[in-house]
Amino acid sequence: MGEKKKTVHDFEFIKRLIEIFQILQEETDEFHTISQTEILKLLESRECDCSERTLTDYLKTAMQVLNPEEPDGYVSEDKTIEDYVIIAKGLEDKLRARDIGLKKEGSKKLQLRNLRYHHPLSFDELNYAIEGVLFLKHLDDEKKKRIVQKLAGFSSKNFPKYSPYISEYTKSVHEKIGGVFEDSRINESALRNNISLIRKAMEENQGVGVKIAFHFNGYDENKKLKVRKNAKGNVIRYVASPYYIIMYNGKPYLICALDPYENVSIFRIDLMSNISTDIKPSLVKEGTMICENRKPKSKIKGLPLIWNSKIAKQFQTEHMYMHYGNPERIILKINRERYTLLHDYFGERYLFLKHIDDTWDRVEVKCVPDAMVSWAMQCSDFVEVLEPESLRKKLLEKCTALTERYTCNKEKKQKEGE
Repeated sequence: MGEKKKTVHDFEFIKRLIEIFQILQEETDEFHTISQTEILKLLESRECDCSERTLTDYLKTAMQVLNPEEPDGYVSEDKTIEDYVIIAKGLEDKLRARDIGLKKEGSKKLQLRNLRYHHPLSFDELNYAIEGVLFLKHLDDEKKKRIVQKLAGFSSKNFPKYSPYISEYTKSVHEKIGGVFEDSRINESALRNNISLIRKAMEENQGVGVKIAFHFNGYDENKKLKVRKNAKGNVIRYVASPYYIIMYNGKPYLICALDPYENVSIFRIDLMSNISTDIKPSLVKEGTMICENRKPKSKIKGLPLIWNSKIAKQFQTEHMYMHYGNPERIILKINRERYTLLHDYFGERYLFLKHIDDTWDRVEVKCVPDAMVSWAMQCSDFVEVLEPESLRKKLLEKCTALTERYTCNKEKKQKEGE
């Protein structure tokens, strides 16, 4: 008769620990705490009950391991409430006492009351993330729904009450809220690969960066990408010094300097292909292509020397529709009731100059002239370019050409229809 198998360990305590953490995660957050009594009741309902003493031991041990508190009760100078996983009553007071030098108060042991789990993302941060997902144009409703549900799962069951986007009943994106989906036929895998290659080129040689070569494509009447060619029918191979990437209107753009020029150029990254850092033939090994350092930022006209979200916004404002060129000072006449239109495109980067009359105001903006032509035509009911005169002439030429196009005679229409 074989010996009865011995149980080396009792793993019930692991199950209880998991249940306790699930309860803290699901029931508590920055606005809701829980008591030990409430935890015990929930454990009982989950058929995982334990004594009050055992629960206290579990909580003390977990807090000693997960929280940055020293055995003597003190907290390191560089630790904040963000470093805690399980937050108990009095923690804020304790940290405040430490910060003002009250060592006695700062060393007090925390009471195991008003407990809450510190979620990695606050309610505000989750709402920012969900808003970002809803604004993505290349994701359909099903993908957005799935991602939002996963994001909501990072918080407590109370989060839907504090989110303007999620229904308290379905725990999903409210059915009346929908983002915009653009079936732009972008190969997401290829796009991420393009961005990765460009980023690595920017970081090469400890940030000195190297040039890239690439082909540029556009869509044809069959909804297929076709590579750009020159007048002789040969594929154009672009060589550029890459500097920054900017996300604009749901598309990623590369800000670079195209060889042999020293001014800013802009290319849509999703339309680029065959990206390589092999730029020029080696003088030593025949037939071998090698890389070449990119041009220094200081040599490129109109290129910001540093890059962050504020500078990217300014660059995007001055280069509306991702037009490249040198931004210029432009004086506009705008309908006084349409400042929202101006604010939507330029943010706070416009300067009020004076009231012209009861309807119109005079303002100043900074923008690439070619971009302003497109914007002024689009908003022509409410905006007029006053200066510079050269830009007014461009707009007049554009209007004249459009007038001729739309006032063609019936015979010409019939001929074009054939």
